[in-house]
Amino acid sequence: MPLKRILFRSLKAKLLAMLMLVAFFSTISIAAMFTIYELNAVTKAEQSRLNSIANILAPNLTAALIFEDQASATEQIKSLQGQSNIVSAQVEDMKGNVFVAVVAEKDNTKQIFTDLMVVKTTLQMQGIDYGVLTIKADYSLIEASLLFFSTFLLVILVLILVLSFILSLFLRKSLIYPLIQLAAVADRVTKTSNYSLRSQVLSTDEVGNLASCFNLMLETIEQRDHSLEETVQQRTTALKVANTQLTTQAFSDPLSGLPNRRYILNKLADLIEHEKDKKFAVLALDLDGFKEINDTLGHDYGDLLLIAVSKSIASVLGTEILARLGGDEFIILVENIISLSDVESISIDIHNHLSKGFVIKGKHVYVTTSIGIAVFPEHGDTVENIVKCADLAMYKSKAAGRNCHHFFNASMLDDVVKKRELVETLRHSLKNNEFELYYQPIVDLSTNKICKAEALIRWHHPLRGLVSPFEFIPVAEEVGLITDIGEWVARTAAQDLAEFKKLNVDTEFQISINVSPLQFKGNGEWMKNWFEYIAELGLSHDAIIVEITENLLMESEENIRYQLTQLRDQGVSIAIDDFGVGYSSLSYLQKMDVDILKIDKSFVDDLETESNSRDLCKVMIMLAQQLNIQVVAEGIENEEQKQYLLEAGCQFGQGYLFSKPMPFLQFQENYFSHQSRLDLATVNPAIDDTEYKVELMKKAI
Repeated sequence: MPLKRILFRSLKAKLLAMLMLVAFFSTISIAAMFTIYELNAVTKAEQSRLNSIANILAPNLTAALIFEDQASATEQIKSLQGQSNIVSAQVEDMKGNVFVAVVAEKDNTKQIFTDLMVVKTTLQMQGIDYGVLTIKADYSLIEASLLFFSTFLLVILVLILVLSFILSLFLRKSLIYPLIQLAAVADRVTKTSNYSLRSQVLSTDEVGNLASCFNLMLETIEQRDHSLEETVQQRTTALKVANTQLTTQAFSDPLSGLPNRRYILNKLADLIEHEKDKKFAVLALDLDGFKEINDTLGHDYGDLLLIAVSKSIASVLGTEILARLGGDEFIILVENIISLSDVESISIDIHNHLSKGFVIKGKHVYVTTSIGIAVFPEHGDTVENIVKCADLAMYKSKAAGRNCHHFFNASMLDDVVKKRELVETLRHSLKNNEFELYYQPIVDLSTNKICKAEALIRWHHPLRGLVSPFEFIPVAEEVGLITDIGEWVARTAAQDLAEFKKLNVDTEFQISINVSPLQFKGNGEWMKNWFEYIAELGLSHDAIIVEITENLLMESEENIRYQLTQLRDQGVSIAIDDFGVGYSSLSYLQKMDVDILKIDKSFVDDLETESNSRDLCKVMIMLAQQLNIQVVAEGIENEEQKQYLLEAGCQFGQGYLFSKPMPFLQFQENYFSHQSRLDLATVNPAIDDTEYKVELMKKAI
């Protein structure tokens, strides 16, 4: 195996070995043929020589044999001993008897051929055979001749090998060297990937053509490599640009160009993880009134307003980071704060800048912002907690009248916990039968006759007792429970009305129920089920009044307007609750064919002291009369208020002057077991003179 590696590890060695082997085997073959030929020729010549010697001796030996002259015969054959290769000679008569014999002492152990050459010549005279001359000789002369010839051939072989070696050197230079040079260039290209290298074209034959093709291939690869490098460079640059764009998109708001939610949350996480000893503040901002602008002017105006607000807030800040979380929500990160007054100063500057208003497409637009402030680490030690606390403080600012700022405190979190507990309990309230309807009478002011009653829901909380609807109704609307609660109110009120009808109450007696605007957001299935239930109870639709808020009339959704029209077409009376405090358009009062307006309690409270309230009440009553709409004044607490409303033309009233809201059985006992005309001192024992005065004192306080 090592010899094979040495001989065949390179093209030069292969060529040298090939030429030398060819020369060697050729010479050996020719030498073998010549040797065989020479052996045959020498052997024949030697045999011919021995035959000649025998023929020369034959006449004399024949005469000696005839005359039985042994001495003469012996003398003649002894002359053969002078031949170096003759081993023995003898004469025999025809009977096979040895007449004379001569044997030479020879050492044949070193000879190549051990056989003897035998020549027999018949001894005859005049055609008569008298005996046989036998001469035996070895191959010593032949071997000597062959030795000489072999030496000559060996010299020839050496000369041929030398000439072959010289020829291989010449062929290596003219044939192998171009291939070796080509292989060396290919090896360097492989190791260095340098396709600019070229092989020398040293001949015009096939090897030269191979070198030219190899150089052309390298040139093609080099061009492709350069093209590939340019393409890779271009794509790398494009990928960097795309990566930068993706990073910008991932961490910036496309509308305002500000950092987005992901960026600011990551920034807060880095601060909390790596700079725990530093104090920073988070300001949560939510624009006040943005939804109204977006809905009235359009989303284009809203987007431009958000951009303008972003620039306005950014102009107030220095090193602080402003980010947009989404919609009209922003967040500000104030690092390395020294005192809370610095943070409050930033909030005040933001309020002042936003109060100047904006001009969007030639229109003056005004928005304010509610700000909540949380400080790390006092208010939270995680991103989630610190942002949540800032949001809670912002909601506090919203609840406090907007356009203000509040720092977070623990009571805000307590309110959230209480709200969550309230929601959890509220989810099981219907199943646990914890709701109850209270009824407050609505009285004809001119006759004191009960004509209607408003059904008011009450919640008997298992731990807190009676919970006001002002506390749990907004929560129910927020978490999506208001639909189920509203359906329960509608069915229970209908059921109670059926019970009242059994007591032979006035056929025109009506019960009003409050319906949340969210109940009209669906497909109206609740209304269909409710009508079917009323039919099962044997009630007419006109015995029910549905009270809605003013804002519901302003809804532009076709589905809501269709459901309101359906109620009206089915004979259900529509009442506008808390009229005067919303955003009703007078045209909607006519389009929707409203039946009842309920003047809000806030106007009735100031009838005795505020002339504006008196004028507004009078205008609302006159407006309703012109549109043929009944008027109910809410919150009547004394005779003076009742008397003024009656004189102004108000038809109906409800309030503590007549009765508090009371449970179904108590309402039935108090009003349908007596005359239907009210007597404040006797008919309504729920409020006697003393209790009434106490109630007035409480209201005054």
